[in-house]
Amino acid sequence: MARGSTAPTFRRSRRVLLAILLTSCGKSGPPPRSLVEDKARRDVPIAICRKPLAPSEVNESGAPRAEAYWSALLPSFQGFNTTFNAVDCIGQTASANARPAAAAAATIHVSSTDSTVSPAPDGTQLVWLRTSAQSDRLASGPLAVVRPRPSELDVYAIGSYAGSTAHSRFELAKLGAVPLLTIRNEGCADVKVEVECESTISFVLVLGGQLLVAGTTPAERLKYGTLKDVGRVKWRLTIEPPVFEPQAVRIKEKISVHDVADNEVRKLEGERIFTLRGSELVANTESIWSQVQQR
Repeated sequence: MARGSTAPTFRRSRRVLLAILLTSCGKSGPPPRSLVEDKARRDVPIAICRKPLAPSEVNESGAPRAEAYWSALLPSFQGFNTTFNAVDCIGQTASANARPAAAAAATIHVSSTDSTVSPAPDGTQLVWLRTSAQSDRLASGPLAVVRPRPSELDVYAIGSYAGSTAHSRFELAKLGAVPLLTIRNEGCADVKVEVECESTISFVLVLGGQLLVAGTTPAERLKYGTLKDVGRVKWRLTIEPPVFEPQAVRIKEKISVHDVADNEVRKLEGERIFTLRGSELVANTESIWSQVQQR
């Protein structure tokens, strides 16, 4: 970059490749590169993108300003209320719904309110930048795991997410040694009376600098109908907070059936166990909500 340029500079971290020296011909060769890199990223997180922070990009307490996250994840960002290319720091389209062929030509226009930064217990942050709006309630854009440092922003993993603009919640957990994002898409938030809705919880693995959706399950559902000898009723599915084990996630579900006087007239409970197989969380059974759908 020429001296005097004010555009942010970026440098991608070098990939780490561990070499295994064979001491005898009888020993197997080194493991595949992807497995080595994934293990290295779990043991010592490796940034896939880095952005140096200028003094103007941090506030009085030293925390990055909103525009710093935008320019770290989207290198073409030049400021709010301007247009720029919708390509992230590793060359992916910034919109979860955009077609790759159109990514290079697509431009976006955002404001300072189009981002969500959720702190995690380990000091990292889960950052969602809303680059595309599907409606006044739904948006999509890049989702990333970042760590702010005194002089730079490190990006450890990046993907995309589409969900509720105002009611998406992001948390970081662990499945054994593997970091796991839990994303609550609260589709039932602010819902009107007698309107059916669905909220979901998604589990996203942080592997090799990528965010991989491993599984999704209902978190809340509402449905209205009738029951014989009862009349008009409301079915409601809820779940307890997920329980994380070394290789599985347990979720307890409950369905309550209420009459027009809001008395509980039926209930059903169950548990689902999602076991990690490769990069997927595979459920041992269907949601008990399937029994409502058959009515």
